[in-house]
Amino acid sequence: MAPDVEAHAGELRTHGMVFVPAGPFIMGDDRFPREAPQRQEYVADFWIDRFLVTNEEYYRFAESTGAPRPAHWVDGEFPVGHEDHPAEVSWTMADAFARHHGKRLPTEAEWEKAARGTDGRLFPWGDSFDAERCLTWETSSVTGSHSESVRARPTGVSPFGCEQMVGLCEEWCADEYAGYPGSTNRSVGYGIGMRVLRGGSWIFPMTHARASYRCFEEPDLDTSGYAQLGGPGFRCVLAEESS
Repeated sequence: MAPDVEAHAGELRTHGMVFVPAGPFIMGDDRFPREAPQRQEYVADFWIDRFLVTNEEYYRFAESTGAPRPAHWVDGEFPVGHEDHPAEVSWTMADAFARHHGKRLPTEAEWEKAARGTDGRLFPWGDSFDAERCLTWETSSVTGSHSESVRARPTGVSPFGCEQMVGLCEEWCADEYAGYPGSTNRSVGYGIGMRVLRGGSWIFPMTHARASYRCFEEPDLDTSGYAQLGGPGFRCVLAEESS
């Protein structure tokens, strides 16, 4: 890690970031063409937000910079009562927020390692789906919940301490979408130039809540069409090159 990042480790923890140490982990899943081949990847040290960026955090950023407001804020007004719900934005908006704070969006490999640890588990908590640990279609169709606090499901925590990494809302990654090295997925050309999304959301079933699941959207996605469906959210990373 860069010296200034190491020196401020306590401050980073206080401000809601968790540390993911350097080393290999199991990435991908051979059962799904977009996620194959499964392989071992090495990732350097990084810090990642424990929680998704909230409406309140994005509001402070928008107020100070004049950045565009999320489409799910009715008439651009701050959603009172949803302060600690995830801010749903385009990739471009998420990237601007991260850069403003001296951070960046996570790479796919960083996101997946933070979500599943090093043992290749299917979900952040293990290999068996549990509808109480994440907000997916299995839960939302019963409860009617389409959004909730980023702190609402602590039992869904990942091995490194990240919460709500699957379900609730999809999360932007830094990468442009492409097939993995060695992929034989013939449909990989569709999605080129778009940005990777991870984690599934409340509107998708548990198959999207797997730690290795990946999809994509345009970076300047017009999230107004997502206002009632739950647009993508994001969390930030701080690593040696972003400090």
